[in-house]
Amino acid sequence: MRRLTTWMLLFAGWMNLPAQFFNVGVLRNQSISAAVVYCSEGSYQLISDGKILGRIETGGTVYLTMEDGNMKVLDAERDYGYVEQIEMRALTLDAWFSLKPTDPELASRKYDDNLIAVAGERFITLINQVDIDKYLAGAVESEAGFHAEKEFIKAQSILSRTFAMDNLERHQEEGFQVCDGDHCQVYHGKSTNHGFYLEAILETTGVVVADYNFKLITAAFHTNSGGQTSRAGDVWLTDLDYLQSVVDPYSLQQEHAKWTDTIAFDDWKNYLIGHGMSSVSKIPEEILYVEQRRRKKFFVLDKDSIKLTTIREDWGFNSSFFDMFPEGDSILIWGKGYGHGVGMSQEGAMKMARDGFNYQDILKFYFYEVRLMDFRDLPGSSLDKSKLIY
Repeated sequence: MRRLTTWMLLFAGWMNLPAQFFNVGVLRNQSISAAVVYCSEGSYQLISDGKILGRIETGGTVYLTMEDGNMKVLDAERDYGYVEQIEMRALTLDAWFSLKPTDPELASRKYDDNLIAVAGERFITLINQVDIDKYLAGAVESEAGFHAEKEFIKAQSILSRTFAMDNLERHQEEGFQVCDGDHCQVYHGKSTNHGFYLEAILETTGVVVADYNFKLITAAFHTNSGGQTSRAGDVWLTDLDYLQSVVDPYSLQQEHAKWTDTIAFDDWKNYLIGHGMSSVSKIPEEILYVEQRRRKKFFVLDKDSIKLTTIREDWGFNSSFFDMFPEGDSILIWGKGYGHGVGMSQEGAMKMARDGFNYQDILKFYFYEVRLMDFRDLPGSSLDKSKLIY
């Protein structure tokens, strides 16, 4: 009962705040020419070209179909004809809908708030215009799964909000702000454990991470550090003061802390030669192996070197934090961690949350000398607030 009361108070307070809506391009990796939209809860207006065409109540259905370069819109009672764009605008805060593409046939997804459908030459662009905190609930659940520690959800949502605020123009030419895939942040729609995730996120609503110059940080995270995070400059072209290498005991003993692989020795040797390491033929074979007690940036051989991140990408390894050992005619790879290693280790952060650390502790462990602050308090030069939709 106490938890329910807390959630109701948070929700009531949130209802009195001006919502910040966010345009998310959904199902962007699909070429959709027909879809069915089902009003699962609440009421919606259908709006096109500034005019209200009709109203959809709970249980109502809208059909969208591309025909000869035009989008046809109809519901169970009326044919609205062809439009260039249609908006389903929620009339209640609890409104949500189900979206099911029928050409191609795809699984249905649930979304909060509004839907905008725009006709293209052949396909429909689908945009979920959603309150940013509801968006974060779906995005964080996509990253963390259905169940996660509350303090981890807060930490992850603050990073996700920071990324979103820092990328308001990423897909501007396509008519939305971020997409729902790996290019931005994975977002499968309305969270399944909605009340719990939204409760955690609302407790930190508006909070972002900034550096000591009040600039939004690059909100990097990965699955598991393997016991030590990477310095930004060791992975990317640019070094960042707040993304330093951190010894991370919390990521050890977690699901993705270790991995193994095997490659042929001759393939490895030829790979090194192909990358300009001319000294390979002069050096004893035992020198050709990688050893990392701590994360390194380069594998060095005589006067030649190659970035370990390049080796990881070329061989498809889980991380660039690995050792090599001879095993007959093969090489055994003992790897640590999963992902690029920069910023917050998600599995490490989950362990910190289980051990009783709060979200401030988690973020300040993985990011050096950063500020946690409300995005509305950022200087105008740090964030173009005009890009937000109220």
